[in-house]
Amino acid sequence: MKKVVRLALPVVAFAALALTSCKKCEECHYDGPNGEVEIGEYCDDDLKERELNGYDVDGVMYEVHCHEH
Repeated sequence: MKKVVRLALPVVAFAALALTSCKKCEECHYDGPNGEVEIGEYCDDDLKERELNGYDVDGVMYEVHCHEH
């Protein structure tokens, strides 16, 4: 019984840690003059920065919209 507990405890601890330390990633796009333009997936700080600062295309700054996938 002790052997099972010794083996199972690290597995359970690893699984709990892996599930709680997930990155928040979202697909992002901007609305260009010819419609919606996908710019890819951003996570955590990059996601916040992209939404806050927008996306520069040839000197034109576009507002970025992100959503979970």
